[in-house]
Amino acid sequence: MAKNGRKIKTPVRPLAQVLKEAKRRTLIQSTASSLRLAGVKVTNNDVEQIVNLSILNSIFEENIERLLTQKQLAVWSYLQTVDSSTPREISEQTKVAYPTVRQAIDKLMRLKKIERIGQGRSTSYRKL
Repeated sequence: MAKNGRKIKTPVRPLAQVLKEAKRRTLIQSTASSLRLAGVKVTNNDVEQIVNLSILNSIFEENIERLLTQKQLAVWSYLQTVDSSTPREISEQTKVAYPTVRQAIDKLMRLKKIERIGQGRSTSYRKL
């Protein structure tokens, strides 16, 4: 009870959510321990970032049609087939308007699916 006599409401999480989080924590701790035993210098936070990235990747692959428009999907598909490409090349090869390609690139970068190489006129992009 609080000082004013009122009960403090504590948020109640569903059991499934609690178990899922416990399972995730156990995975992170056991993976970090195994890597340390193998001589790899790694922290639990490093392993957690890897786990989070793999979860993000699986969510992306499962929901790609919901996350990307048809034109963005065309850009993504093209980038999977080449080592790297400029926005102009992507536009020409996919027959998607240049401004739309720029928007698709921005979205794919936010989703951490591609990376920028270079700057200015020589900027190209590649799949991570």
